[in-house]
Amino acid sequence: MISDRDDLPTGTTSPGAATTVVAGGEPDGATWARAAIGAINRRDHANAIVAVRMALRDEASRLAAVDLLTSILVHGLPMGGIKPDARVPIRMAVLRGEPHCAKAVEHAANLVTAVVNSDVGLAAPVLRALAGDHGFDILIVLVREAAARLEHFVGIDGDTADAYYLVTGDGQD
Repeated sequence: MISDRDDLPTGTTSPGAATTVVAGGEPDGATWARAAIGAINRRDHANAIVAVRMALRDEASRLAAVDLLTSILVHGLPMGGIKPDARVPIRMAVLRGEPHCAKAVEHAANLVTAVVNSDVGLAAPVLRALAGDHGFDILIVLVREAAARLEHFVGIDGDTADAYYLVTGDGQD
């Protein structure tokens, strides 16, 4: 489990920990965001929740997590190339009767679009919301979207490796 305990000695882990308490302080927000992505892709939702909470613990961690997640999500998009009224789509399903989930998806789409277009005005309300009561929901949406994107590329890499071995015969002892 990713530990949110502050009583662990430096350089140790809790049983089954996915991260260590490093000398010189706690992991930063980007590390917690990477841990959350890894947990989501391993269907370990409990540790994803802990990692997201740790990424939200202060402004520096929150911004580091957002920077990492948005950099994953904007990779390959034409920077400055999206019309101001358009939004980068977020594919997360929104359940009926869950307005906070719909709002979190909207905030996530606005943030990714703001990064693509360098639109501070669009990003500002999302960054304020990340610091408030809806920060967890927004960050979970960003983590899930980044996890899905990375999982897609891992799948492609697996397919390309399989094709390589098929045509070359390498690795087939």
